[in-house]
Amino acid sequence: MATQTATHISTSPVASFFASVGSAFSRGFAALIEAGQKSRSMEARMHLIDRLNAMSDAQLAELKIERENIPAYVFRDLYYV
Repeated sequence: MATQTATHISTSPVASFFASVGSAFSRGFAALIEAGQKSRSMEARMHLIDRLNAMSDAQLAELKIERENIPAYVFRDLYYV
């Protein structure tokens, strides 16, 4: 029969310092990744706006989009316009 004992592990000030520094780096890295994702999303939206602006009014009408509503169409998931 195995016996388990509780062991108290104390952390030294140095270990706490490095843990907090590591946590800060982790949060910073996550923020950089999120910023990159938002940037790529915005680039894709701007590309879609350019593609829609390049279409004729007849092509836009087939998509049921009016030229003045292109930005609202592209950003419809973010904003209610």
